Amino acid sequence: MPLARVWENVLDWEHLPWLHRDTFAAVHPLATGRDGWRAEVDLRLGRGAVTIDVAIDRAAGCYHTRTIAGPGAGTDILTTLASHGLRTSVHVEFLVPGVPPDAAPTVGAMYRTLYTRLWDEDESMMVRRQALLDGRLEPGWREVEVDGRRVRFETTCPHLGGPLDAAPIEDGCITCPWHGYRFDVRSGRSADGRGFCVRVS
Repeated sequence: MPLARVWENVLDWEHLPWLHRDTFAAVHPLATGRDGWRAEVDLRLGRGAVTIDVAIDRAAGCYHTRTIAGPGAGTDILTTLASHGLRTSVHVEFLVPGVPPDAAPTVGAMYRTLYTRLWDEDESMMVRRQALLDGRLEPGWREVEVDGRRVRFETTCPHLGGPLDAAPIEDGCITCPWHGYRFDVRSGRSADGRGFCVRVS
């Protein structure tokens, strides 16, 4: 995966409750910028909320994901990246305060399992996006019946290229599984006020 896609993904706070819907319920941005973001993130399964701060150090090729409030406060996940052309190597360190030595293997395994699942979900998004940018993935079309008539729309979300191929249609609208952008498939217009439109024919 090219490093550019990884940095794009790191800055993409908006995808958390959509692409990672089994882990995160909602995200409320507090600050965003070129080198990171801070947000309050609601966790699934009644686990409360955490405040996460993501800070990128491009010169060092790394970023910190720090939990600054809520469960796991004080945790710092340091991810170091190295570009190898079209590939990026990833090294991750979990810095978790207050863990007794006998509990470290269990806590470490828990963090590795969660991080690996989230990374795998992110990677599928990054791979598809890169294929679209490279022109290796042609936009497709989907035809469905809405309100008794056939409608046809493009299956690539105009925001960042999310797949609309199998997303459910409710009240004539489709929701992108990557970032939650909604479109009226009858007209192609935005159904959430965020300004993007999907192509229809």
